[in-house]
Amino acid sequence: MKAAIGNAEVFFLALLSGLLLLLPVWVPMSGGLLTALAPFPLIALAVKYPWRYAVGVFGLQGGLLLLGGRVSSLWSLGHYGLIVLAVSWSIRRGWSISQTMIGSLVLPCSVGVVLLGGATLFGSSPLPALTARYVDTMVKVSQEYVRAVEQFQEEDEESLKVLVEALPQLLLMVLPAMVVLAHLGWNFLNYLLVRWYCRQGQLPLALDPVDLACWRAPDHLVWVFLGSGGAVFLPIDLVATIGFNILLVTLGIYLFQGLAIAGFWVRRLPLPVGGQWLLLMLVFLLAGPVCVVVCTTAGLFDLWIDFRRQRRRTLVP
Repeated sequence: MKAAIGNAEVFFLALLSGLLLLLPVWVPMSGGLLTALAPFPLIALAVKYPWRYAVGVFGLQGGLLLLGGRVSSLWSLGHYGLIVLAVSWSIRRGWSISQTMIGSLVLPCSVGVVLLGGATLFGSSPLPALTARYVDTMVKVSQEYVRAVEQFQEEDEESLKVLVEALPQLLLMVLPAMVVLAHLGWNFLNYLLVRWYCRQGQLPLALDPVDLACWRAPDHLVWVFLGSGGAVFLPIDLVATIGFNILLVTLGIYLFQGLAIAGFWVRRLPLPVGGQWLLLMLVFLLAGPVCVVVCTTAGLFDLWIDFRRQRRRTLVP
């Protein structure tokens, strides 16, 4: 506590972490984005200072949740703690961006699977309740989607009925892939913020020097993509479902690579940084689905075409 009070940066990071994590718990608000960024201050704290600072802040937050009767929120706090541990440990070890993202995904998911397995073994698993809750949510989403489609296809009632019945099952089938992709996007956003924050001052260790706009997925991932795509067409339901989930994850990774390609070329436009970000946001707002398809395709074929051939001059003279 004395160290936090005596060091303005430590105090700022601890306060920011508390606001991002605890404020949405007690204040009725849409806190999805806030809680998604909650690991960022603790990761920065764990990277720039000894472990005891981040552990102390983490323990203080847990104590506040217990005193406030928010025991159910401890699960989320523990999940954030695992992400903080994985990302900060990877940065301290000098791991690459890909290795850091894999570590930030494997550690929380592995611990979660072990805990769920232990709870199931002792007969107190929350998995059935969570699954039922997810299905109910997906049914509501599908019904809203169908009501929107009905405005354009009122005559095709049979197709809409089939869509209502099939959509929740499809969403439940791809739930593992959605969880993995959500974690990757969430963890990468926090990693991106940590890199930006740590580069603003003196850092006692070296960050991965690879430019984010030059990042590319491992070349052998294409074999995972092809293998999972082939598994989708097998007549074995379980194998096809697993293959479909793996296929979606690989497509998500290639989407990230496509976004890096887009960032690489946008940076070569003769615009200030703010103008470059504004241009990217406008393009995705106006043509979001098309941009997703184009970026995913570019990320996949970057292995053979190499869309980021080094050019030192700007794209537009």
